Amino acid sequence: TFNKVSLEFIGNPNSLHTLGVNSKNLIDSATKQIADIIKVDTDEIIYTSGSSESNNLVVKGIMLKYQNRGKHIITTEYEHSSIYGPVGYLQKLGFEVDFVKSNSDGTIDLENLKSLIREDTILVTVNAINSEIGIIQPLYEIANIVHQHKNCFFHADVTQAMGKIEIDFSNIDLASFSAHKFFGIKGIGVLVKKKNIMLE
Repeated sequence: TFNKVSLEFIGNPNSLHTLGVNSKNLIDSATKQIADIIKVDTDEIIYTSGSSESNNLVVKGIMLKYQNRGKHIITTEYEHSSIYGPVGYLQKLGFEVDFVKSNSDGTIDLENLKSLIREDTILVTVNAINSEIGIIQPLYEIANIVHQHKNCFFHADVTQAMGKIEIDFSNIDLASFSAHKFFGIKGIGVLVKKKNIMLE
Protein backbone atom coordinates (compact mmCIF):
# COMPACT_ATOMS: atom_id res chain seq x y z
CA THR A 1 0.00 0.00 0.00
CA PHE A 2 2.81 2.42 0.89
CA ASN A 3 4.48 1.84 -2.49
CA LYS A 4 1.17 2.24 -4.34
CA VAL A 5 0.46 5.56 -2.63
CA SER A 6 4.01 6.80 -3.21
CA LEU A 7 3.77 6.01 -6.93
CA GLU A 8 0.16 6.89 -7.73
CA PHE A 9 -0.85 9.66 -5.29
CA ILE A 10 1.94 12.18 -5.81
CA GLY A 11 -0.17 15.35 -5.89
CA ASN A 12 -0.31 17.99 -3.18
CA PRO A 13 -3.66 17.36 -1.42
CA ASN A 14 -4.11 21.13 -1.03
CA SER A 15 -4.01 21.68 -4.81
CA LEU A 16 -7.03 21.86 -7.12
CA HIS A 17 -5.54 19.85 -9.99
CA THR A 18 -6.54 16.20 -10.54
CA LEU A 19 -3.50 14.68 -8.82
CA GLY A 20 -4.07 16.91 -5.79
CA VAL A 21 -7.79 16.13 -5.60
CA ASN A 22 -7.03 12.39 -5.80
CA SER A 23 -4.55 12.69 -2.93
CA LYS A 24 -7.04 14.70 -0.87
CA ASN A 25 -9.74 12.08 -1.45
CA LEU A 26 -7.37 9.33 -0.30
CA ILE A 27 -6.48 11.23 2.88
CA ASP A 28 -10.15 11.92 3.58
CA SER A 29 -10.95 8.23 3.11
CA ALA A 30 -8.18 7.20 5.51
CA THR A 31 -9.31 9.81 8.04
CA LYS A 32 -12.86 8.44 7.89
CA GLN A 33 -11.53 4.92 8.49
CA ILE A 34 -9.61 6.08 11.57
CA ALA A 35 -12.59 8.08 12.85
CA ASP A 36 -14.93 5.11 12.41
CA ILE A 37 -12.58 2.72 14.20
CA ILE A 38 -12.05 4.92 17.27
CA LYS A 39 -15.59 6.39 17.14
CA VAL A 40 -14.78 10.10 16.77
CA ASP A 41 -15.69 12.68 14.14
CA THR A 42 -13.34 13.16 11.19
CA ASP A 43 -12.82 16.83 12.07
CA GLU A 44 -11.54 15.77 15.51
CA ILE A 45 -8.43 14.22 13.95
CA ILE A 46 -5.23 16.23 13.52
CA TYR A 47 -2.25 14.60 11.80
CA THR A 48 1.19 15.10 13.32
CA SER A 49 4.64 13.55 12.94
CA GLY A 50 4.07 11.33 15.97
CA SER A 51 3.02 11.19 19.61
CA SER A 52 5.82 13.51 20.70
CA GLU A 53 4.54 16.31 18.47
CA SER A 54 0.96 15.60 19.53
CA ASN A 55 1.93 15.75 23.21
CA ASN A 56 3.84 19.01 22.72
CA LEU A 57 0.90 20.50 20.83
CA VAL A 58 -1.53 19.57 23.61
CA VAL A 59 0.50 20.78 26.58
CA LYS A 60 1.61 24.08 25.08
CA GLY A 61 -1.53 24.58 23.01
CA ILE A 62 -4.01 24.14 25.86
CA MET A 63 -2.04 25.97 28.54
CA LEU A 64 -1.24 28.99 26.37
CA LYS A 65 -4.76 29.20 24.92
CA TYR A 66 -6.59 28.99 28.26
CA GLN A 67 -4.06 30.68 30.57
CA ASN A 68 -6.67 33.33 31.37
CA ARG A 69 -8.48 30.56 33.31
CA GLY A 70 -5.40 29.44 35.22
CA LYS A 71 -1.86 28.16 34.98
CA HIS A 72 -1.98 24.81 36.76
CA ILE A 73 -1.13 21.41 35.20
CA ILE A 74 -1.38 17.97 36.79
CA THR A 75 0.56 14.98 35.49
CA THR A 76 2.23 11.80 36.76
CA GLU A 77 5.78 10.64 37.38
CA TYR A 78 5.43 8.02 34.62
CA GLU A 79 5.14 10.22 31.54
CA HIS A 80 7.08 10.32 28.29
CA SER A 81 9.76 13.02 27.88
CA SER A 82 7.51 14.72 25.30
CA ILE A 83 5.24 15.66 28.23
CA TYR A 84 8.00 16.66 30.66
CA GLY A 85 9.74 18.85 28.05
CA PRO A 86 6.84 21.23 27.39
CA VAL A 87 5.76 21.13 31.04
CA GLY A 88 9.26 22.27 32.05
CA TYR A 89 9.16 24.99 29.40
CA LEU A 90 5.83 26.25 30.73
CA GLN A 91 7.14 26.25 34.31
CA LYS A 92 9.75 28.78 33.18
CA LEU A 93 6.86 30.95 31.96
CA GLY A 94 5.19 30.87 35.37
CA PHE A 95 2.90 27.86 35.03
CA GLU A 96 2.59 25.46 37.98
CA VAL A 97 2.77 21.66 37.85
CA ASP A 98 1.72 19.05 40.39
CA PHE A 99 2.55 15.35 40.19
CA VAL A 100 -0.25 13.11 41.36
CA LYS A 101 0.70 10.36 43.83
CA SER A 102 0.68 6.74 42.76
CA ASN A 103 -0.64 3.61 44.44
CA SER A 104 1.73 0.69 45.13
CA ASP A 105 0.88 -0.79 41.70
CA GLY A 106 1.77 2.47 39.94
CA THR A 107 -1.78 3.52 39.12
CA ILE A 108 -2.90 7.02 39.97
CA ASP A 109 -4.18 7.68 43.47
CA LEU A 110 -7.62 8.95 42.49
CA GLU A 111 -8.24 10.59 45.86
CA ASN A 112 -4.97 12.50 45.55
CA LEU A 113 -5.98 13.58 42.04
CA LYS A 114 -9.27 14.93 43.41
CA SER A 115 -7.40 16.90 46.07
CA LEU A 116 -4.93 18.38 43.57
CA ILE A 117 -7.46 19.79 41.09
CA ARG A 118 -8.02 23.49 41.74
CA GLU A 119 -10.10 26.25 40.21
CA ASP A 120 -7.10 27.22 38.08
CA THR A 121 -6.25 23.67 36.91
CA ILE A 122 -6.49 23.66 33.13
CA LEU A 123 -4.99 20.31 32.14
CA VAL A 124 -4.57 16.81 33.52
CA THR A 125 -2.30 14.73 31.28
CA VAL A 126 -1.78 11.00 31.82
CA ASN A 127 0.00 8.22 29.96
CA ALA A 128 -2.58 5.43 29.42
CA ILE A 129 0.08 2.69 29.46
CA ASN A 130 3.68 3.23 30.46
CA SER A 131 6.03 1.92 27.78
CA GLU A 132 8.73 0.73 30.19
CA ILE A 133 6.88 -0.84 33.11
CA GLY A 134 3.44 -1.47 31.61
CA ILE A 135 1.28 0.36 34.15
CA ILE A 136 -2.28 0.68 32.82
CA GLN A 137 -4.02 3.78 34.18
CA PRO A 138 -7.79 3.85 34.86
CA LEU A 139 -8.65 6.40 32.14
CA TYR A 140 -12.42 6.23 32.64
CA GLU A 141 -12.20 7.00 36.35
CA ILE A 142 -9.64 9.77 35.79
CA ALA A 143 -11.83 11.36 33.11
CA ASN A 144 -14.86 11.32 35.40
CA ILE A 145 -12.91 13.18 38.10
CA VAL A 146 -11.49 15.74 35.66
CA HIS A 147 -14.85 16.43 34.04
CA GLN A 148 -16.35 17.48 37.35
CA HIS A 149 -14.32 20.68 36.81
CA LYS A 150 -15.62 22.68 33.83
CA ASN A 151 -12.36 24.56 33.13
CA CYS A 152 -10.16 21.45 33.15
CA PHE A 153 -9.26 19.30 30.14
CA PHE A 154 -8.17 15.65 30.18
CA HIS A 155 -5.39 14.50 27.85
CA ALA A 156 -4.27 10.89 27.52
CA ASP A 157 -1.19 9.68 25.69
CA VAL A 158 -2.65 6.41 24.37
CA THR A 159 0.36 5.51 22.20
CA GLN A 160 1.09 2.21 23.94
CA ALA A 161 -2.59 1.37 24.36
CA MET A 162 -3.74 1.53 20.73
CA GLY A 163 -4.64 -1.93 19.49
CA LYS A 164 -3.91 -3.50 22.86
CA ILE A 165 -6.72 -2.37 25.15
CA GLU A 166 -10.12 -0.85 24.43
CA ILE A 167 -10.19 2.93 24.73
CA ASP A 168 -13.34 5.01 25.10
CA PHE A 169 -12.46 8.27 23.34
CA SER A 170 -15.83 9.80 24.20
CA ASN A 171 -14.68 10.82 27.69
CA ILE A 172 -11.15 11.92 26.71
CA ASP A 173 -10.79 15.55 25.57
CA LEU A 174 -7.47 15.06 23.77
CA ALA A 175 -5.54 11.90 22.92
CA SER A 176 -2.16 11.29 21.29
CA PHE A 177 -0.96 8.23 19.40
CA SER A 178 1.57 7.17 16.79
CA ALA A 179 1.15 4.75 13.87
CA HIS A 180 4.47 2.92 14.25
CA LYS A 181 3.29 1.32 17.50
CA PHE A 182 0.79 -0.81 15.57
CA PHE A 183 2.78 -1.61 12.41
CA GLY A 184 2.15 1.72 10.69
CA ILE A 185 4.73 3.95 9.08
CA LYS A 186 7.10 5.92 11.30
CA GLY A 187 6.59 9.67 11.21
CA ILE A 188 2.79 9.56 11.30
CA GLY A 189 0.91 10.54 14.44
CA VAL A 190 -2.54 11.68 15.45
CA LEU A 191 -3.95 14.10 17.95
CA VAL A 192 -7.62 13.50 18.66
CA LYS A 193 -9.12 16.81 19.80
CA LYS A 194 -12.76 17.43 20.67
CA LYS A 195 -14.34 20.02 18.36
CA ASN A 196 -15.11 22.60 21.03
CA ILE A 197 -11.49 22.75 22.27
CA MET A 198 -9.09 25.37 20.93
CA LEU A 199 -5.30 25.18 20.77
CA GLU A 200 -2.80 28.02 20.61
